[in-house]
Amino acid sequence: MPLETSATLAARAHQSAHPADKPLKCAYVTFLLTSPSYLPGILLLAHTLRHPTTNPSEGSAYPLIVCVNPALPEECIKALKDAGVEVRKVQPLVPSGKVTIIAERFVDTWTKLRVWELEEFDRLILIDGDMMIRQNMDELFHMPLPADRIACCHACVCNLDKSSWAPEDWTRENCAYTPTTHPSALTAPVEPSPNPAPHLLLNSGLVVLTPSTVTMKRITDLLSSSSPEEQDLIASWMFPDQDLLAEVFRGKWDALPWCYNALKTMRYWHAGETGFWRDEEVRNVHYICDKPWKRRPQRKTGEETLVDLDAPANPLGETINPRSKYTCTPGRFLETYDAELGIPAEEADAVTHGWWWDAYEKMHAKLVKDGYASMEYLEELVAK
Repeated sequence: MPLETSATLAARAHQSAHPADKPLKCAYVTFLLTSPSYLPGILLLAHTLRHPTTNPSEGSAYPLIVCVNPALPEECIKALKDAGVEVRKVQPLVPSGKVTIIAERFVDTWTKLRVWELEEFDRLILIDGDMMIRQNMDELFHMPLPADRIACCHACVCNLDKSSWAPEDWTRENCAYTPTTHPSALTAPVEPSPNPAPHLLLNSGLVVLTPSTVTMKRITDLLSSSSPEEQDLIASWMFPDQDLLAEVFRGKWDALPWCYNALKTMRYWHAGETGFWRDEEVRNVHYICDKPWKRRPQRKTGEETLVDLDAPANPLGETINPRSKYTCTPGRFLETYDAELGIPAEEADAVTHGWWWDAYEKMHAKLVKDGYASMEYLEELVAK
């Protein structure tokens, strides 16, 4: 029986509710390694898995497991456990040869690949700690996916902020998202293909997978290889786990719709009539680059709050939330595609970062009510 196309897989995942024929043992898995700086993001990820921001009563049926480096400060591990999160210690995974890292935060990401060792589960979703759940996405655990394949979203290679590290072929024309529009982008993502080459690139922020020691051995064999050819290949990678997955699963990954890994920059890089972004369709927002917990947005004035009460739906389809405490301007950057225009990141990201802070306020209130023992430690990691 031939494999379904990735578009069909994505459509069935998006449209299904909970179609499993038998109970599966599943979990979301994220990693917190050498630095506690991602703790606020991971705690909010755990909270929004239980209480998605758009539909708080429709939480996930599956747990979040946080894998940590044993060298992580004990206070940080305690802060996770105090929030009711399952914690597992894992040993770091690093290549034997030279590596190229474009940002300090990617130094430890090879270790994320240890997710394949968790064979007691039937299916896992590897998810980054800088993500926030807007809508339940448990259907991904039940989508048709052969055990030797993974499902994830394409990498966005528009590079409109002209990052110096980006390859020359990272352009809007070569981005797998550029040909897609709403609503077909929700069910028919572009197939991974070598023409153009960037259409083979994936984003590892969310990966649907079947754990396997066979796959894990293939990964560790590659990372420990003494072959000059393979060492040169590894040294050429800028995004450690992401580039390795693209290599190991070349021809064996299926594209998911953008809404399952909605990069915050897509809101102004892939919006408007020719784009696909719609606020109400986002299931999981990915806070790449600047993290929202590092800068607290400006709070609304009383006048802004009153105006919001009568606000119509904005051009992106979402009515402004009058209960929001933060100044967010949906639609303001609808036509903004090029960071060379000089708009500061904190303004361009005001809407999506506002979502994070609104959710954080709700989580914070719940933690206070529940007598969370690590509140002081958490608050030290969050902008005042």
